Amino acid sequence: MSAIYRQWLILKLFPPKAIISTTTLRDRLATEFGIEVSLRTIQRDLLSLDANEFPLHCDGNNPAGWRWRKDAPAFGIANMDPVTALTFTLAQKHLERMFPRGAMEVLEPYFKAANERMRQTTESSLSHWPDKVRVVSRNLPMKYPEIGENIRDTVYTAVLEERRFNATYRTLGGPVRDYDVNPLGMAFVEGLTYLIATLNKHEDPILLLLHRIVEAKSSDVPVTIPEGFNLDEYINEELKFPIGDDIKLKALFSDKADVERLRETPISDDQKITERDGAWLFQGTVGNSYQLRWWLRGYGERVKVKGPKSLRQEFLEMAQKLANLYAPVGIKTS
Repeated sequence: MSAIYRQWLILKLFPPKAIISTTTLRDRLATEFGIEVSLRTIQRDLLSLDANEFPLHCDGNNPAGWRWRKDAPAFGIANMDPVTALTFTLAQKHLERMFPRGAMEVLEPYFKAANERMRQTTESSLSHWPDKVRVVSRNLPMKYPEIGENIRDTVYTAVLEERRFNATYRTLGGPVRDYDVNPLGMAFVEGLTYLIATLNKHEDPILLLLHRIVEAKSSDVPVTIPEGFNLDEYINEELKFPIGDDIKLKALFSDKADVERLRETPISDDQKITERDGAWLFQGTVGNSYQLRWWLRGYGERVKVKGPKSLRQEFLEMAQKLANLYAPVGIKTS
C-alpha cells in the first residue's frame, strides 16, 4: 500500500468543518476502502501531512482530533477546470441572496478555491466573466438572522442521518421551551431556514425556524416518519401560503410592458391574454394563495381584478381601506 495513496484517502475523509478523530479515520479506512492499518500509522500519516504544510489542525486531545484549518481551501478541487470554477463563482453570487450565512460558510472553501482558480487562469475570455455578471434581486434586501455553527451542524446532521435531537426553542415573542425534535426535512425560503418536524410524541408536523433554536443536542434515537407524510405536499400547503383551491383569475392590465413580461414568463399553463380597448385581459388558472395577492398588489393601479367575484371584492375592500388611510384627516371616502 502506497503511503501517498493512503494519506490522500485520509484527507478525503476529513469533513469540511468538523473535527475527526484518529480512531474514526482508522475505522473508516477499513470499512470504506478495505485498508487496515494501526492507529500509530494514522498518527504518523497526519504528522507527516502537517509537516509538509497541509493546512491541518490538531486539537491535542487523546485520542487526537484533526480538522482543516479555517483558511484551508476545499480539498480535491484546487485543480478544477476554468468552467467549473466559473460555475462556482456565479453560484456564490446567486446563493448568497437565498441561503442563510451559516449554510454559505460551509461552501466557503469551495468558493475560495474557485475564485483563486479564476484569478490564475490564462484563458482571458473566462477570467473576466465574474466582472461582467451580476445577480440582481427584485426583493427588498434583508439582513438574515444568524444561526449558530453548533446548532446548524447538529440539525443538519440529524436530518441527514435521520436522528432525533433535543432542542431549546424560542417562539416569536413567546416562551423558551425544550423539545424532543423528530426532523422530517428542511426548506430554504429567501434566506430563512425552516425545519419540518414533529415534537415530542405528537404526530402532526410543524415548522421551526433554525435561528430560533437556542440550543441543540444530538441523540441516537432514529426518526419516525408520520403515516402519509410527504415533504413536497407539506411545503406546498404550509410555505406557499395557500388559501383554497385553484381559481380562474381574470385581471385587466393597463401597461403593455407588464403584459409583455407576463407573456415571456407565464404564471399559468393555460393563461390567455387578449387586448380590449387599450387594455389587456389576463385569464388563467392560478393557485389561490397569499402569494397571488402579493403579486397582484405589486402592480398597484396598473391592474384591476375582474374575477372571481370573491377576489374582486377583497381588492375592492382593500382599495377603500387604503383610500381612507391616505385621506386627509376628518375626511372618509365611501
